[in-house]
Amino acid sequence: MSQAATLEGAARGRLRLPAVSLASVLLGFAALQIAAYLNAGVFEYPLDDVYIHLAVAEQIAAGGYGVNPGEYASAASSPLYPLLLVPLAGTEAQRFLPLAWNIAALAACGWLWGRILVQAGYEDLRRGTGLALAILVPLVINLPGLAFAGMEHSLHAAASLAVVFGLLVLLDEDRVSPLLILGILLGPAMRFEGLALSLLAAGVLMLRGRWLTGLASAAGALAIVGLFMWFLSSLGLDPLPSSVQAKLGNDELSNDLAGVIVGLIRAFEGHNIWIMIAALSATAAMPFAAPELRQSPRRWLLLVLFLALGAHAVAGKLGWMNRYEGYVLAAATAGLLALAARSGPLARFLAVLPVIAAGAVYAPHFVHHYPTATRTIDRQQAQMARFAKEFHREPVAVNDLGRVAWGNPDYVLDIWGLGSLAALDYRQNGGPEHWVDLLAQQHGVELAMIYDDWFGGDIGPDWVRLGQLELSGPWHYSAKPEVAFYATSPEAAGALRAKLEAWVPGLPEGARFIPQPEADQ
Repeated sequence: MSQAATLEGAARGRLRLPAVSLASVLLGFAALQIAAYLNAGVFEYPLDDVYIHLAVAEQIAAGGYGVNPGEYASAASSPLYPLLLVPLAGTEAQRFLPLAWNIAALAACGWLWGRILVQAGYEDLRRGTGLALAILVPLVINLPGLAFAGMEHSLHAAASLAVVFGLLVLLDEDRVSPLLILGILLGPAMRFEGLALSLLAAGVLMLRGRWLTGLASAAGALAIVGLFMWFLSSLGLDPLPSSVQAKLGNDELSNDLAGVIVGLIRAFEGHNIWIMIAALSATAAMPFAAPELRQSPRRWLLLVLFLALGAHAVAGKLGWMNRYEGYVLAAATAGLLALAARSGPLARFLAVLPVIAAGAVYAPHFVHHYPTATRTIDRQQAQMARFAKEFHREPVAVNDLGRVAWGNPDYVLDIWGLGSLAALDYRQNGGPEHWVDLLAQQHGVELAMIYDDWFGGDIGPDWVRLGQLELSGPWHYSAKPEVAFYATSPEAAGALRAKLEAWVPGLPEGARFIPQPEADQ
């Protein structure tokens, strides 16, 4: 065989694992979409949050920033993702941009996963094992599920895998891959929590003698976050996005040590924390299971993974469609498998430990939750949006913002606070009596669609409960299966009842509106 043929065969071999991994994640994603469509009967996203980004993108296209014209709000926590959704703003086609970006991001995740396995040596040392890892692990750690969510998390995972691949190339070959720089910059541009992994990777660049590149990369990552916070401040907003503050306020956490401790304790209430524990334990034990790593340049990758996992465990969130920890789990599992490729059985067991934990936690979601989640959004938030935009056509108050706000020319008051600074302040710090009613009056809101038990006595004393939208069958990733409809004054109730009568016949199977008997109002 000629040398050229040998080199060509080697090149094909190096493409095998990336191609297999790419095919695996895209087939897994297609299976989720088909299952969801068969359950819902329509295309929909499994999270209403996707439409918050789309609504913000609409306002960016119109020269604003928020969810309502002329009113600034930081409803989206991602600096970059809403900008990616600006094309096609104002058209129905814009709705499919999150799908397109997530397919592209998932393809990048699959390709990078395979590239990491090749760089680690699986193509040469353990070809059968490499194929299994390329096919199965990306599915088990929920990479298709991240893309299925329609949010920025799949792009964040791709950036994190680019960092892992780039660090392997740096430590193995002493060269800087452009993918490393791209990952360092893209991570925090997608999510604030990506900053830890990016700064740690930049630190490794400096430790390996690439001072200028490392400093420039760290400065770039910090600048992205800093400029976004400066931009929010320049609009008169808090530098920390309202969406982040709303989540922190919901958990009633503070920024001090006690708040961190409370956050860690609460994390144990969910199963996702055990994935983090498995990953942290595996990274901590790996130097003892593979002593050769202690003197290898790859030890810096192990340290980066351990510190990034620790940072997320302390300051990050877990769960809610298994998306918050997805980026660091992808980085940790890819890195651990790479580090264990040339080591003994104990090291290889440690590398798959977080994969086993992820499979135990995520499998029920793949089977039972994901396929029915889009049905939930279609039967609840999409029907609320249909009523608001096609029948009411006036200002409305909600506590679930996205679907109702996107494509809505009328004012949408978000009393949860993502789209309203005043509502966020009142909800978190206490407002005047009946503050929800006060905000509704200020914005001319006569209709409110809310979860009854979220606001209690904060609604107006003369609000009229018109009934509730109820879901039947399984529901997932929506806070409640019932949404109460209120007229904010007795005078508005009659016209709203007439609109509801016209809207109800269009409700799909699985959603029904139960009118409130007038005697009970």
